[in-house]
Amino acid sequence: MLMLTHTYFLQNFLDTLGVKKINPDVFVYNIVPDLLTIHPAITSRQTHKIKRLRRIPPLYPKAAYIMFHLLFDDLAHYGLICSGIPADFNPDSQGYSYIKGKALVRPIMEFQKKLNREVSYNEAVYRSHLVVEMIYDLAIMDQINNNQTIGLLAEAVLSTTENSTDEFIATINWLYGLGEKEIREVLKRACSYVTKERLQKIMNIDGRIRLYADKFGLRNNEQLYCPDIKNIFLQARELLGDNEIFLREAAEAVKKHGWLPPVT
Repeated sequence: MLMLTHTYFLQNFLDTLGVKKINPDVFVYNIVPDLLTIHPAITSRQTHKIKRLRRIPPLYPKAAYIMFHLLFDDLAHYGLICSGIPADFNPDSQGYSYIKGKALVRPIMEFQKKLNREVSYNEAVYRSHLVVEMIYDLAIMDQINNNQTIGLLAEAVLSTTENSTDEFIATINWLYGLGEKEIREVLKRACSYVTKERLQKIMNIDGRIRLYADKFGLRNNEQLYCPDIKNIFLQARELLGDNEIFLREAAEAVKKHGWLPPVT
């Protein structure tokens, strides 16, 4: 799932636990596995293919929110919470985003064929789950707006950069082994990338198509605005149905797993 869905999910999860006063930087830790990939030398494989930890050292309590992100992603990608390091890509995954994306596999393959850039079935499966995740924020847009999630996340990034950079660097270094220079660069880029104005600008179908185009190198205007790709995203939006069901089931699974916010 994308950053806003992760943020909204954490907001609601903490609310159900009765947690009211919380440092805004926890919302930045919660998006770390996605945020770090803003750096050109850091891949999503590096940030997601790590062991799921039940116990976090007292020196780095907010790493628990990074784990929270990964638990939620596990449910979206695999349909269950991984006990260690996740397995490699599985086109038959029973994760929410893969199940919902199955109906998009054939349209994606046909779309790529029209572009004379055919992709394999497995690649189309991978892309179909990303389309579902890219559209999910829009499916819960009313909830995101009602909870002021966009403003919360943008302010959290700025607050972390201004007030708790050293703690953030130490935590990310411990968990991922990344250097201070790389982590500072991520925060610098985040202040430009995760802004209220930019996030609001992409909260529409065309904005998500551009994200897809950037991800898979479809920058040519004729390719970008081809009706086929827009139809794929519109179809994905229709596939989600009662989108809150997944969030409720995910929350129950995370609670059952035993995740609790750290005492800081």
